[in-house]
Amino acid sequence: MIKTITDQEFVHLHVHTDYSLLDGCCRIDRLCKHANQLGMKALSITDHGNLFGLIDFFKTAKKNNIKPILGCEIYLVVDHKMTEKPQRSSHKYYHMGILAKNYIGYKNLTKLVSDSHLYGFYYKPRTDIEQLAKYSKGLIGLSGCLQGVVPQLLLQDKYSSALQAASKFVDIFGRENYFIEIQDHGIKEQKKIIPNLLKIGLELNLKVISSNDVHYVNYTDWKAHDALICIQTGSKLADKKRLRYTSRQFYLKSRKEMEKIFRECPQSIINTNAVAEMCNVQLSFGDNHYPIFKLPIEIKKKYQTKSEYLKSLCIVGIENRYNIDYNNPINSKNPEKAKLICKRAEYELSVINKTGFNDYFLIVWDFINWARKQRIPIGPGRGSGAGCIIAYLLKITDIDPIHFGLLFERFLNPERISPPDFDIDFCIRRRADVIEYVRKKYGYYCVANIITFGTFGARMVVRDLARVMDVAYSEGDRIARMVPEEPGISIKLAIKKSIELNKEVSNQGIASKIIDQGKI
Repeated sequence: MIKTITDQEFVHLHVHTDYSLLDGCCRIDRLCKHANQLGMKALSITDHGNLFGLIDFFKTAKKNNIKPILGCEIYLVVDHKMTEKPQRSSHKYYHMGILAKNYIGYKNLTKLVSDSHLYGFYYKPRTDIEQLAKYSKGLIGLSGCLQGVVPQLLLQDKYSSALQAASKFVDIFGRENYFIEIQDHGIKEQKKIIPNLLKIGLELNLKVISSNDVHYVNYTDWKAHDALICIQTGSKLADKKRLRYTSRQFYLKSRKEMEKIFRECPQSIINTNAVAEMCNVQLSFGDNHYPIFKLPIEIKKKYQTKSEYLKSLCIVGIENRYNIDYNNPINSKNPEKAKLICKRAEYELSVINKTGFNDYFLIVWDFINWARKQRIPIGPGRGSGAGCIIAYLLKITDIDPIHFGLLFERFLNPERISPPDFDIDFCIRRRADVIEYVRKKYGYYCVANIITFGTFGARMVVRDLARVMDVAYSEGDRIARMVPEEPGISIKLAIKKSIELNKEVSNQGIASKIIDQGKI
């Protein structure tokens, strides 16, 4: 049960997890656990330009009795449209924190971010003022860090322009949904603009919130974060002119630490609670939203239900695949096998009908059937789907489950129902044609590509850290080879399993430094 947020709390509203790729150094599990230890009742996620970590963060925060505040730090262009691509020398994008107040805001946030990747990507996934105004309902806007529109104008001593820009955001979000954000990591530029940010807040009657630009969990993690920046930029820690964070204050600070920093503006601490109370997004899980297969008019005249139509397709499949008369299996060359095949097909059809997957099978059959007619090369099917005789009869797969003794229950089990999964390979040259067919027939928004993330393996971490520390390749490789070759093994587990690595770390040499940073 998540506790009520009070004025005695402080809520971090500017947080980058490890989904701010090669920039954020906060693993979500460590982040939420530490926030809970600090007694925090709410926490936000505002990764750079993406929502990749939203679901993971939502679930993990709930497990730690923390109210999840869902958001993003978007990349905003103000002097041209997101679809335009000016020369890089004249191209400027700004940072802006966006938080979802409710489910409408959550949907608008996903729309903003998705479109920024699909239509606005130019070095970064960008959105523009027009798009922001279009999808502002249910959203809260923050003036942002030093890279925000208003702070950048103030850094250039353009107060009237900054005031005008803030007024435009007030028009977009509404006065109650736009907040002036102040930060102080000991950076002189931040200190310079705080007075004018507060002045804008007074002139426009806006509430002010304080934030810490969180990129790592604990203060001591700054070294690991510094190394991560080097990995991102291909630099070494010893490089004098490399990109670096000049301050070591980008960690998850406690309320007391934030109060001390902003003691001259205590209301900015209290206002973070007001923002947290405004944000109440609830996400439901476990509900399936499958597209629907519509029976063609000519088919409807013959078959009343989808289950009847699916069965008719399977009967044709039995005749084509096995040369068996479904209505008279005993007349086949091998009556016992024929009866087994028909019985297996009837059983699978009953399970498919009972579990509500008739539409699913018909849709997959439909686009594979279309692809075959277009002479698009298709693989035989992989995984548990090959154990389904209905898939074989529909020519979704080309592997006979009876011949190879494959089990249907590995694919769809009536005692533990989970959505079935077909692994089908299409020719890479014409795969896009199949996807476009499905989009046109079943709806553009019913089709999605699955994203994958490349994560650091334990050996890769060791090698990358050795490189940025300017350790000789042979030495880094020697240490990396001490990590056991096991899929998904962590560095902590590697130390336990490898006596050789454990001994090397105990010597307190370069291996110890690499492993200490790699564990974070």
